[in-house]
Amino acid sequence: MDFSGLALADVHINPKGAKTCLLTDNGARFYYTTESTRAPFGPSNFDKDPAAPRQNLELRCTTTMANFFRALDEWVIEYISAHSERIWKKPLTLQQVKDMYHPTMRTTEGYEPLLRTKLNMPGSRGAVRFWTPDGQMRDPPNDWRDADVKAHVHISHLWLMGGACGLVINCVDLLVQEGSCAFPFQMPESFA
Repeated sequence: MDFSGLALADVHINPKGAKTCLLTDNGARFYYTTESTRAPFGPSNFDKDPAAPRQNLELRCTTTMANFFRALDEWVIEYISAHSERIWKKPLTLQQVKDMYHPTMRTTEGYEPLLRTKLNMPGSRGAVRFWTPDGQMRDPPNDWRDADVKAHVHISHLWLMGGACGLVINCVDLLVQEGSCAFPFQMPESFA
């Protein structure tokens, strides 16, 4: 994977005090499209408020996705280490950066890694768009556990808070294919 065009901008502090560094690819936004996968838990947030405009969405990583995001994490760690005085205002070793960096994937023994993404729900600014396989806009899935999704994500920036940092991955578009809800039983004559 070639990340040579990627760069993190200088730290920006918003009016609320949040620190971020914009991530660009040769000066443009940085996007990635996943393979077809699952979102086993559906959207959620820390407040458990299903009506919240910004939600978390974890996507199961295929081998290709996991390899891409591991390589991206390695690039970010090396980049931050090389530019730590500009980003953190002090020199940091590679190990110090590894200790403060939150990886893009969450791993649990015995399961495929989960990619951590964010999405703006319909009705909010910058809302994720949901699509059918034939290119028509649609509503979010009724049951996320029964849907295959392909995500187009914008890897937008690095967040910095205290002594921690990590990348923000925003779902921009989700191609959704839900499973069939057909009756799974053959009717025996005794029930007819």
